[in-house]
Amino acid sequence: MFAFFAHPRRSGNTDNNRGLPVRITDMSTKKVLVIDDQRSQLKLMRKMLEKFGYLAITVDSAEEAEYILRSGENFSIIITDLRMPWLDGLNFCRNVKILHPHLKIYALSGYLYDFDINELQDAGFDGLYQKPISRAQLIEILNSDTEKT
Repeated sequence: MFAFFAHPRRSGNTDNNRGLPVRITDMSTKKVLVIDDQRSQLKLMRKMLEKFGYLAITVDSAEEAEYILRSGENFSIIITDLRMPWLDGLNFCRNVKILHPHLKIYALSGYLYDFDINELQDAGFDGLYQKPISRAQLIEILNSDTEKT
């Protein structure tokens, strides 16, 4: 299932503004790889993911992320920025999907409108999210790991 969210929902402590409590369907410790060239974004994502019981591995380049993946480390989900120096998120996703076609990869960018949405879908992204990501959107990403494919 592909998801595209250009504008984050501000739902506070409820899901979809319906007054329902937000729940993560699987709180077991799973690893999420986060790639962003902005250290403040990495720090924020690490804090949010750890709050939900996930182990966040953060790196500031797609090249480092590829090295980690090639070393055999496994992740439940990858969340990557699109606009980064050297290797961008689009080409990183293409490269990873060749080796790990079932790995869920989500784009998180402040510049989604600078990219061709069809090209991003064709690269293999499982969803696209505009920065800043909301708590509810991050929960959607984390819950996608528990969905049966």
